[in-house]
Amino acid sequence: MAVNWESLLNYIKDLGATHCQLIPSQLLIPEERIRGYCYQNICGSYNRHLTCPPYTGTIDEIAQNLKIFKTGILIQYAENLNVQEDPAGLRRTKLKLHQIVLDTEHYLKEKMNLENIWGMIGGNCDLCDECAGYRGDPCEHPNHARVSMEALAIDVIGLLKQLQLDCAFHNDKIIWTGIVLIDRGDINLINESRGIIRLDCSLKNR
Repeated sequence: MAVNWESLLNYIKDLGATHCQLIPSQLLIPEERIRGYCYQNICGSYNRHLTCPPYTGTIDEIAQNLKIFKTGILIQYAENLNVQEDPAGLRRTKLKLHQIVLDTEHYLKEKMNLENIWGMIGGNCDLCDECAGYRGDPCEHPNHARVSMEALAIDVIGLLKQLQLDCAFHNDKIIWTGIVLIDRGDINLINESRGIIRLDCSLKNR
């Protein structure tokens, strides 16, 4: 079954995404340099949060797992808010992207009959007030918890720059970035010069 890319991106737009586009999954490259930031443990989540390293695998393991995927559906959710003084808003918007990723996965499985799907969210999973890993317990939502690209040692800022997307940190706006990978590569819309497929959902007016 061929994937109707435009229909898929319009569906993601209807879920509330502020931007989505298709990219080759080969652009996702795990790096020791990025993993090094996790080793520094500035956020205090290393070896505690279950969607953070080392639970997310080694660089070699991640790279091997990525090989089976061909296409990435990059998804962003942005909203104006006070990033420094609105932690509740940050969590709410993070969970908004998380739900969009989960709903996209469901659509791909149920409507397009795809099986090999890997969804990633923005930031560490925030489904629980406190990750069970902090208590040494197993995940309370194993079917819904997701890791981020950063937790897989992928340079998200570098990726956004490559795609010519906003990669700045704003005081008055939050932009969460996730992705859903699939093992289909039957894409005839590849822009050879840029190496991406850009069907920007923000351009679709329905």
